[in-house]
Amino acid sequence: MIWPYDPGANPPKPKLWVCVEPEQLWFLRINSVSRPGSILLSRALHSFLDRDSWLHCHGELIETDDHELATLLERQGIPERRGVVDLIAPSVRGAAAGPIGRSPLLARTTIRRIEAALRGP
Repeated sequence: MIWPYDPGANPPKPKLWVCVEPEQLWFLRINSVSRPGSILLSRALHSFLDRDSWLHCHGELIETDDHELATLLERQGIPERRGVVDLIAPSVRGAAAGPIGRSPLLARTTIRRIEAALRGP
């Protein structure tokens, strides 16, 4: 999980993202409320969260590059949140594959890359 400034949030603000494909720098947003296609990120398994939250697996795929990501992390304004702030639990990585695979916003090739990245080496 990272906490960059998110210009795509409504309104734009710092927002937690989960990297779903590190080689491509692809991310999904974390929300404080459940939406269709979301999975639970419990506070019990993710100590950085201040409450139970939701990984929006059917949400917009955020694509960035190293330079833009560094700029967004700098822009959010809190130095201790400029790197990786936490990792999602292994059980959540496995649970995310199903909803991501059914996302109406992602191409089949994109879904396969994300599923492989979530499975790990």
